[in-house]
Amino acid sequence: MNSQKRDPALILLTFSGGLVSALITLGASYPLGHYAASQGNRLGDFSRIFFPGTVFGGIVSGCFALRGYLGELWKAITFTVASAAAYFFSVWAAVGISLHPFGLVPPDKIGEVTDLALVVGGLTGGFCTICGVSLLFNSSDTWQRRILKALCWTPVGAFLAVVGWTLGPSLGIALWQIIHSMNLTSPTETVRNAQGDQSHMFSLWAVWQAGMGLVLGLVADRRLSATNRRSGY
Repeated sequence: MNSQKRDPALILLTFSGGLVSALITLGASYPLGHYAASQGNRLGDFSRIFFPGTVFGGIVSGCFALRGYLGELWKAITFTVASAAAYFFSVWAAVGISLHPFGLVPPDKIGEVTDLALVVGGLTGGFCTICGVSLLFNSSDTWQRRILKALCWTPVGAFLAVVGWTLGPSLGIALWQIIHSMNLTSPTETVRNAQGDQSHMFSLWAVWQAGMGLVLGLVADRRLSATNRRSGY
């Protein structure tokens, strides 16, 4: 069995793409919410939950295309849709376990963002996202091996979620100050207001998307890029 060959340039690209995706998500978070609220558009408000994953999937797909991994357009579309779904399912899983923790957290913590919720959400989003890349961009392996590879890397998603949320008071506040200086937050919002869930979400988006971008670059097999180039894609 041939060992996997990694592409350093792709790894750097997908890491940078994940970081850019996070910054776009941070910058668009308030404007999108404000627009949906001002229009009274519930569909627009609901669609916001798909926005981070869609941006991440589109940008990372572009990174794969630049390195010759995308032989067909449908792969880019499929991965973008899978990323949007992954974010939706990760939020759904985290909220679900927060409200129904099956006795794994104290009663006074029910409904709060706990480490358990972060782990479950991170595992869900990590598996769906990594599985998408492994299935689409590792065609030289059997599907069983591709699923196994996704499972092996999935715990990284949980780790990134916990670390990202924990860095809210430091990294999250720093990111909020940058976004606030660009007038992309509520005009009445202050640092004190941002020290709650807002700062934690900012650091969570940044750490998870940048870190997952790095992981996706590691998961992809360089042999597929060479095959696509020889095929003329």
